[in-house]
Amino acid sequence: MKQCGMVKVASMDSNALEAERGITILAKNAAVQYNGIKVNIVDTPGHADFGGEVERILNMADACLLLVDAQEGPMPQTKFVLRQALKLNRPVIVCINKVDKPASRPDWVLDTTFDLFASLGASDEICDFPVVYASGFHGVSSTEGPDKLAKDLKPLLDLILEKCPCPQVDEDAPLQMLVSNLDYDDHIGRICIGRVRSGSLKVGQEVGFMYGEDGAIRKARVSKLWQFQNNEKSPVELITAGDICAFSGMDDVTIGDTVVAIADPKPLPPIVVEEPTVVMEFGVNKSPMAAQLKESTKLTAAMIKNRLEKECLTNLALRVEPGFTSETFRVKGRGTLQLGILMENMRREGFEIMIGPPEVIYRSDPETGKKQEPYEECSIEVPVEHQGVVLEEMAKKGGNMQTMETGAIPGTVVLVFQIPTRNMIGMLGKFQQKTSGSAVMSSQFSHWGEFLGGQQKLRDHGSIVSTASGKSTFYAILNGQGRGKYFIEPTTEVYAGMIVGIHNKDNDIEVNITKEKNVTNVRASGSAAATIPPSMKMGIDDYLGHMDVDEMLEITPGPIRLCKRPGFKAGKQKQNL
Repeated sequence: MKQCGMVKVASMDSNALEAERGITILAKNAAVQYNGIKVNIVDTPGHADFGGEVERILNMADACLLLVDAQEGPMPQTKFVLRQALKLNRPVIVCINKVDKPASRPDWVLDTTFDLFASLGASDEICDFPVVYASGFHGVSSTEGPDKLAKDLKPLLDLILEKCPCPQVDEDAPLQMLVSNLDYDDHIGRICIGRVRSGSLKVGQEVGFMYGEDGAIRKARVSKLWQFQNNEKSPVELITAGDICAFSGMDDVTIGDTVVAIADPKPLPPIVVEEPTVVMEFGVNKSPMAAQLKESTKLTAAMIKNRLEKECLTNLALRVEPGFTSETFRVKGRGTLQLGILMENMRREGFEIMIGPPEVIYRSDPETGKKQEPYEECSIEVPVEHQGVVLEEMAKKGGNMQTMETGAIPGTVVLVFQIPTRNMIGMLGKFQQKTSGSAVMSSQFSHWGEFLGGQQKLRDHGSIVSTASGKSTFYAILNGQGRGKYFIEPTTEVYAGMIVGIHNKDNDIEVNITKEKNVTNVRASGSAAATIPPSMKMGIDDYLGHMDVDEMLEITPGPIRLCKRPGFKAGKQKQNL
């Protein structure tokens, strides 16, 4: 954007969570002018948990720019987004980025990327993809090689104009525009975003909305119309076929609707996304510490229901169903990362919610009727000295190793496994503990496979559960150090049933974490001052990977707490301290 003349450049990852985590969560539109030609850009997430964003956004694109790290090469998420592009037969330009890294290996990355295209069944024409080498940090690129970088991104932009096909549209045909995204403004209302396939759109025009050929036509009038210019929307009076735009004026609209001409409606096929694989229970917070913060403004089941339904309007991969009680809801998604992002957003909006443990969704084989479960392709990069730990743990969970390659960093190895999704829950935290935090794991949905049966143990360690309410004491935490690791510091408010740490053994243990030292008339011996190690810092994603089937996660705008489900008996041996 800067090299195309934009003065004030803002990151497309404008969401607060995106900036914090360094990942793309929501798809976004932008546009640049280069050599007198407008180039629309749509940035999509890479992680499979946000695959619903990718699948609907690709409908607006004529070609794809596939970014691959010059050191790490194709990742599992690279395979996912490329598979979606190949399904729609979109031409792909491969951009090997970050070639300025000291450990970059562009030749190896190019070979592995070609192997990825071939393994996904790409045609010979698509496998003959153009390649550009770049460093986004320095703003340089080259089509000749990583050692012949130009002083700017002109080679990349020239390649886009050369290889990206021009829009094949008919401006005189009846209006067709597939709604691929939705935005919302408190003053304007719902905003539709999509690409005009044929015809034109102008302010004040009366248009129709249809969901598929069997849908009824609903009418509305375009009140405001915007085009994308650089990284923002600018108002216009007219949009012609081939361009991406946004407009307001219709409140009863969903992603997948087609904007049509009322006189000659020709709806497009609705957007279809893959089914969710994980379900979790969202409910009203009923812990003893509920509704104690001034930031907690949304506490009722009706508020939670409205927020979840609003999320489903813009997130096609999400499903919401009634729970087992009137105050709970079953929320289905692509993975714990996607649902964890939703929880974090709700938390920042003032919600208090109680979350149940993640469960895998099963299905029946459409052909044989046999029970099936989702499988994931899991990639783990780990130092060689911890390789045996990873192989042992994955074997316990039924993981089938596909490949083993040398890692990008010297002394590391990359292991790729096929493993049932239900056995992946909690694995990241386990590997972080057993490899001293050196394991890097990523995974994506692979396929539906035969249900192997059996109940896998979610984790090897039990919980340390508080038996009393009050403030935790230094004395109690100090005396319990030999039993495990704690989530809390001294003077933390706790309640009976709240989980305050991880037990060293596989059974749960109950402790009075509020116990104080007895005061006597006997002078203490002059020993050195006792110390306790720092508490474990756990976020929502950490807790989701750690929690067991008899546990609930209490999420508030302030503290996040893990607790035992009231009345739930998991059959674990209890030990009192």
